[in-house]
Amino acid sequence: MRSLRIALASDWFYPKVGGIETHIDELARNLLKAGHEPYVITHDYRYMQPYDGSFPYPIKRFPAMFYVKKHHISLSPTQLVRINEFYKSVPFDITHIHSIYSPLAIAVANVSRGVRDVPVVATNHSFFGSPPMASFVRWELRRSLKRVDHFIAVSTPVARDTTELIGDLRKERPIAVIPNGIDTETWRPPEEEERMQVRKRFGLRDEIVLFYVGRMTGRKMAHRLPFVIKRAIELTGIEKKRVHFVAVGEGDKRPEFEENLRETGIGEITSLFGFLPREKLKELYWASDIVLMPGVLEAFPVVGLEAMASGRAIVGRRESGLSDMVIDGLTGYLAGSEDELAERLALLLENYELIKKMGIAGRERAVKCFSWRSILKRILHVYRNTLKRADEFDRKYLLYKLVREIG
Repeated sequence: MRSLRIALASDWFYPKVGGIETHIDELARNLLKAGHEPYVITHDYRYMQPYDGSFPYPIKRFPAMFYVKKHHISLSPTQLVRINEFYKSVPFDITHIHSIYSPLAIAVANVSRGVRDVPVVATNHSFFGSPPMASFVRWELRRSLKRVDHFIAVSTPVARDTTELIGDLRKERPIAVIPNGIDTETWRPPEEEERMQVRKRFGLRDEIVLFYVGRMTGRKMAHRLPFVIKRAIELTGIEKKRVHFVAVGEGDKRPEFEENLRETGIGEITSLFGFLPREKLKELYWASDIVLMPGVLEAFPVVGLEAMASGRAIVGRRESGLSDMVIDGLTGYLAGSEDELAERLALLLENYELIKKMGIAGRERAVKCFSWRSILKRILHVYRNTLKRADEFDRKYLLYKLVREIG
């Protein structure tokens, strides 16, 4: 495939840290390795400190008059004028927007296809959920996404959600299911000596270590984990001190999470952290045995990929995007309720050999199905098909215009 100049656009990029931001960065780096020319388009994040890191690809930040600090979104007419001028100066082959709920990404899509005639691919990273004024928001999204040529959903549940959301747009615009990718060289299982060193550093010995990392919000359901863990321990009858819980995250549900730790007594066996850099998180994956993912509205969580690539068993919810990632009973357990989540966790607490077996199978699946080498091929295939379909459509449109002029 010839080298492509690709615009990757979203409201959400570093210095904000999360799944979408990580995905865009790793996609850009892998596109660059494959001989392509990616650019990231985002806003200025005026309320956050600059990201302490270097990037091998260009990042173009467009400040705007309106900035919603709570959601980190930014938009204004002058911003769109500058983005249009940028598209004039850089002849992009294709635009890839990330999150169909990002106002900046949607605006870039309309500038790209509507003004500059550059085809657009849109990745949906999350569920629609139940926002305020849902009917109006759905109508506005359908109207605003008409310039998108091809959709990508990060999991099968998200693809179903996207199909319902975009309605009639689906008839002319394909939806491909392509999950997030993971760097399986960086995220790897530890050597035994490495594992012992990090466990010693965190004050851990022979406990079975349960690990949660993520935002503490209603969608993630982390605040319910103390009850799940307490119930699992009760079902097994093992001593509480044989289990240790490590939790990393901030969010509006953290006070409730801490209160639930006290209420259940699980706080006695818990190490609680706020934000940690990814290198530190890698050490915690190495120190852990089971990664807990209780959220129902997980689209296709990067945490799950990191856990599998690190050789860790996962216990999570069946309704989420984990159903595309975890093979129930082989690489982890999927549950349909909080009670079932506790029952599945109990099964693993009683069988350490099964924990290790699931971790090995998870690692093999991560390398085979979710490494960037595999995922990038699928994304480039979408780019190629999008460009081809756009060329065919444009040729038909030019012929139509010629017939009209002759007529």
